[in-house]
Amino acid sequence: MAFRLKFSSRALREIGEAQEWYELQNPGLGEEFIAAMELQIKRLEQAPLLYAEVITGVRRAFLPRFPYGLFYAVRGDLVHILAVLNDARNPSRWPKNS
Repeated sequence: MAFRLKFSSRALREIGEAQEWYELQNPGLGEEFIAAMELQIKRLEQAPLLYAEVITGVRRAFLPRFPYGLFYAVRGDLVHILAVLNDARNPSRWPKNS
């Protein structure tokens, strides 16, 4: 069963900010970040329940190669991507920080 995905506006903003930052560090690295994101998204579409809950009802999947976690909730056949955060951020502040 393939799950449907929905991205919050916050998650979309955070993905764009990360891509832009990586691209400024090294041309082409932003695209590699997006490729890692797409790979993890494909995994979530197939088996989102494999990843551990970090907050009741919210799970986290790490990106390959990049220090980012996708925070998401599963509701029926919908995977709602809530945030995309760098692991260096204090997780106890999430979801309060913007």
